[in-house]
Amino acid sequence: MHFDLAHALVTGVLVFVVMIGMHKAGLYVPHKEGGPRWSWPLFFGVGAAVFILNLIWP
Repeated sequence: MHFDLAHALVTGVLVFVVMIGMHKAGLYVPHKEGGPRWSWPLFFGVGAAVFILNLIWP
């Protein structure tokens, strides 16, 4: 199995950016601020971002 460190780092940054963006948009509230532990919008947002990244950079 091939492990691409650059792809993993870009994926991590992308997930972080999606989390920050959704928090600023009001779609995601971290648990420590009184929000729920599970966020469906965050789940689908991160899933879509990683899916698009893997389409562009397999």
